[in-house]
Amino acid sequence: MDTNLTSFTHVPEPRTADRGTYETTHDTCCRRGSDNVIEPVVHRFQFVTFAFGKPQTVFRLPQWRWPVTRPYNGFSGGARIRGWQLLRFYQQNGWLYYDDVCSVTGMAGGVGLHNEDYSRPWTAYPVSKRSHTLIHARARYPNAWTEFLANEALSGTWAKGLSHDGGASTADRDCGVVHLLEHAPHPQWVVVPENEFDCR
Repeated sequence: MDTNLTSFTHVPEPRTADRGTYETTHDTCCRRGSDNVIEPVVHRFQFVTFAFGKPQTVFRLPQWRWPVTRPYNGFSGGARIRGWQLLRFYQQNGWLYYDDVCSVTGMAGGVGLHNEDYSRPWTAYPVSKRSHTLIHARARYPNAWTEFLANEALSGTWAKGLSHDGGASTADRDCGVVHLLEHAPHPQWVVVPENEFDCR
């Protein structure tokens, strides 16, 4: 179930995300031009780039059709679903880009996104299916996790800093709709249907 939550299809992009930047950088202003031409807005995070330069074509949030996921890293299942909804919404509108390379192993192909912070899901990590499964199962299979990090992971990968409890802490971190949208990277002309977010 966890693999469905942050799994995305890679969208090709000629730009490469700035891997050295952890916070967003604003390349242009965020407003519509006087002749209804959208002035592009680009936000680059460590592994993910958002390029708000195409008109909005999707106005409905995707709906989660599976059972509610378990809490992870202090975020409730509902918070995880809301993060998934917002990222899928960006992707469906053609604004979300990332390299099809696992940020844990460096392997190319079959990459989806994994979140550690669902209050800022746009800072997600591209990961292979195997990496994603092991990240979420690391508390149950600590030996497999240790072996994976030693034999398959890149030497400086962010995954080596993950706690060994598997992120199964109590769900108490703030990630309501208001908080999520208050910090979201999209410009003002993007219409997000707030009432369609999962309320669990």
